[in-house]
Amino acid sequence: MTILRPAAFLPVIAALGLVVAPLAASAQGHHAPDGNRPPPGGAPFGGPGHMMPPIPPGVTLTTAQKAKLKTIFEKSHQDEHALRLEGRAIEGKIHDALGTVGDLDRTALADLGKQEDVVKTKVSALHLETMEQLHDLLTPAQRQQAKETMDKIKALHEQMKALMGPPPEGEPDDMP
Repeated sequence: MTILRPAAFLPVIAALGLVVAPLAASAQGHHAPDGNRPPPGGAPFGGPGHMMPPIPPGVTLTTAQKAKLKTIFEKSHQDEHALRLEGRAIEGKIHDALGTVGDLDRTALADLGKQEDVVKTKVSALHLETMEQLHDLLTPAQRQQAKETMDKIKALHEQMKALMGPPPEGEPDDMP
């Protein structure tokens, strides 16, 4: 895993384990309070139940920026979809190879594993490229606002983790 500089806006997103994609809620007609609407579609960030907009709340985009954002996400979505299909095809071949009645062709399996790793690397590179394009889309003032917002979100996330940490040690009977 590549460690990114924490001083920049996008690495903060990466540090939170977020994948750049629009809100799933936008597909249902919801949008950010500032009127920015991510492009249709959506994907979870940071696992089930965690969603983040591609541009943090409070950063208002111009009409031109919104159009560029839509273009960036449409291309990224198409490219990632093609890579996911390629990955599923490789997974199918691995499944078929493991389902053989006879001896395993370990050389073929190793080759398929390498192909799968290449696809995963391409997906990761695509995500980074998309984040770089988002970074370049924003003005320096917008980047600063985004960084401040993401720092606040990260701090709140850490507070939530601390509050919802593991249950205290002790017998279950000790509970009120």
